Amino acid sequence: MERRKYLGRAYKDYYKTFASKIIRINEEDVKGYVSLVKIEEVNRPLIVGEKGSEICLNDNGYKEISFLPDNENWKICAMYDDKGIIIEWYFDITRKNSIDENGDPYCDDMYLDAVLMPDGRILILDEDELRDALDNGNITQDEFDMACRVLNELIERKIISIDYMENLCSRLLALFEK
Repeated sequence: MERRKYLGRAYKDYYKTFASKIIRINEEDVKGYVSLVKIEEVNRPLIVGEKGSEICLNDNGYKEISFLPDNENWKICAMYDDKGIIIEWYFDITRKNSIDENGDPYCDDMYLDAVLMPDGRILILDEDELRDALDNGNITQDEFDMACRVLNELIERKIISIDYMENLCSRLLALFEK
């Protein structure tokens, strides 16, 4: 099952209107593709979580910055509310990050995800989807092991950390203000 995700594209079932821009960053310590999606108007807000602890991820005036690093097996999406306050950092573990024949950056998603909350909590998501993909033959044992290894490395390298993400995302956002 192909789970290709293109950078800078938006969920059309949620977004009525949005603006999107993709740029290439090629600095010494940060290389890859960055997209900024500014949500102008939504069809309906995207609300996740359980009753009493819901979080609105997308609404009018919100924005998302995504980074697809070269030679890595992950993608980050930072979601900000209409006041510019971070909601969460969402990590996709990926089979590969690349560009297609039209030059459009994409990643092939490996089911396993992590969320870094502004209070520092790390939530691991979709471990069951990763296991099901292995059991159903959608991924190999090597791919399963790689996804688990990449997630652990992101935590160990402190990429999934408040300090790293605040620094990285502020640098990436600044690229769009030039």
